[in-house]
Amino acid sequence: MEEQLIMTLRFPKRSRFMLMPVALLALFSGPAYAQEELAAEDTPALTPAQILDAAPADHWLPIPVGDLMILTLPDDAAGDARQAVIQLIPAAMSGAHVRNVRKLAAARWWDGTKIYRVAKDFVTQFGGQPDNKALPESLETVPESDYFNAALGEKRDADMAALDAAVEYSNEYQRTEIRPLMKIIYENYGSTVGFGGGWPIGTQDGKAFPLTCRGSLSPAHYDPPDAGTGAEISIVTGEEARGLDMTFGMVGRVIDGLEHLINLPLGTGAGGFYTDKSQHIPITSIQLASELPAAEQPRYEYLASYSPALLQYIDAHDVWGNICTVPVPIRKVAE
Repeated sequence: MEEQLIMTLRFPKRSRFMLMPVALLALFSGPAYAQEELAAEDTPALTPAQILDAAPADHWLPIPVGDLMILTLPDDAAGDARQAVIQLIPAAMSGAHVRNVRKLAAARWWDGTKIYRVAKDFVTQFGGQPDNKALPESLETVPESDYFNAALGEKRDADMAALDAAVEYSNEYQRTEIRPLMKIIYENYGSTVGFGGGWPIGTQDGKAFPLTCRGSLSPAHYDPPDAGTGAEISIVTGEEARGLDMTFGMVGRVIDGLEHLINLPLGTGAGGFYTDKSQHIPITSIQLASELPAAEQPRYEYLASYSPALLQYIDAHDVWGNICTVPVPIRKVAE
């Protein structure tokens, strides 16, 4: 009989068994509990910033310094520094394009080259043209197949499975109401999408690829089967570039200082190209962050793709968009 008065609740791994007498359950169905429910409903929704502040510390993961590049432009007219931090896709989830970009940065090949195209809400482009600068040796010829990487899809699937499990646990046992990703966004580009390792990743026709969101670095595409070396690159400055998915590829993204690459004079020629070379904007340097003195190396963290706080953060923006509309949270670590 005593066994009938005991209800056993089994929690998932890393939790414990809890024994709750049935008599106590009445406490959770009376007037006092109803008042608590009403009070909870009256509690103001958390802002995106508050959600990030409340995320568990171990859900913030470090971005390896070895995956970062620093792009520096001359100071602006007011004498303020202009610098952008670029994160490259990790070697395990990328191919020849990213290897070439690392080689170009290590050789300081972009130093002194020009930004020669700024198209409103589309791209800021720089690199080999119009300098015709000789390329470093040992760069790889990159085929279009380099746009895809099976490891991207595997990472996304693993992180999304972990996220689904965490959300299910939180909703069931912690009385949250976290919505699934596809209840928050729409995806009208024909891809299966999700997050993996902090990157938005799509799959179409069985091929996985990084999505071309705002801030992405997309190498220029030559004639097939040559997809370009990576020396000429466009930085995506508008969401319309999602149409470049699987067409131009993606090697990385600007995680800090994107405004310095957007707030530039627009090109007046077709496609946003500068018609006069005097309009070209020189690049002071692009270098690997790992080559800076240790004290000067920037440190950043991203919110783990398996963290329920990621979905809460996206949902709190209360916007209707695709997976690129709300960027993955990335923060600079205080020195």
